Amino acid sequence: MSKQFTFALLFCCFLTTYVFAQQKNSGVIYYTQTVNLRNMNRGDVAQTNQPQRANMPVNRTSKMELIYNLNGAKFQKSTVEESQNQDAGNESGGQRMMRFGGADREVFFNFADKKVTESFEMENEPFLVEYKLGAKSVGFIKYDDIKKIAGFEAHKAVMSEDNGTQITIWYTTELPLIASPVPSLWTEGVVLQVESPRMNFVATGIEYIKVKDSEFTLPKKAKLLTPQELKVKQDEMRTKMREQFRNNGSRN
Repeated sequence: MSKQFTFALLFCCFLTTYVFAQQKNSGVIYYTQTVNLRNMNRGDVAQTNQPQRANMPVNRTSKMELIYNLNGAKFQKSTVEESQNQDAGNESGGQRMMRFGGADREVFFNFADKKVTESFEMENEPFLVEYKLGAKSVGFIKYDDIKKIAGFEAHKAVMSEDNGTQITIWYTTELPLIASPVPSLWTEGVVLQVESPRMNFVATGIEYIKVKDSEFTLPKKAKLLTPQELKVKQDEMRTKMREQFRNNGSRN
C-alpha cells in the first residue's frame, strides 16, 4: 500500500469524523411526553369533590422537541405536531396540556451560566421565570447502567423524593450541550429520558439541521418573575379555581 493511498485514506477518515462532529453541533432532538392524568391530578384542585369521568383516558401523549446549537437551546411543543393539530382543526384541541392560563411553555437554556428561563402565560398574560439548571437534582445517585436511547449511550441516575416517589433519568454525554426536558431534573449532559409516576419523557430521534441563534430570543413583552413570585401567583390561581369549583358544585 503506497504512502499516498494511506494518507488519502486517513484524510478521508478524518474528514468524515470532522463532518459528523460538526453535524452534532446543531439540530433537533424529538421527545414523546406521556402524562398519567390520574396521578397528575392527585391532590390537584380539579380533584376537589369532583368525580372521575368513566371515559377519562389514563394517559395522554404529546410530541416535544429540543432545538439547539452551540450557543443555546429551546425546549418546546413539537412544531410538527402543532402543524398537524392546525390542519385537523378543533379535533386535536383537547390534546393540549392544560396549564395555568392554558399556554404551552417554552424553556430557553443558557449554556454558559447553566441557567434556564421558562416562558409561559397565566390568565393570558406572558411571564418569564429564571432558575438554575438541575435545581432539584441534589439527591440523584448515578449508576453504571447504560442503555441506548435515540442512538446514544445513556447513563442512569435515580432520586427518591421525600414522599418515597422515585424519579429516574437517563442522560448522554455524546452531544455538545446541556439540557433536560424537565430542567430542574438534570445532572450532566443531555437528559434523554425521564421516568416518574406522573410524567415521562423519552427521546425518539435526532435530526441534525442548522438552527439560528434567533430561535433562542426571549419574549420581549413578558414580565420576569422570581421563583418565589411565581409560587405566590400559582397559589392565588389555585385558590381562585377552588372557589370556582365550589360555586359550580353548589349550583349543581
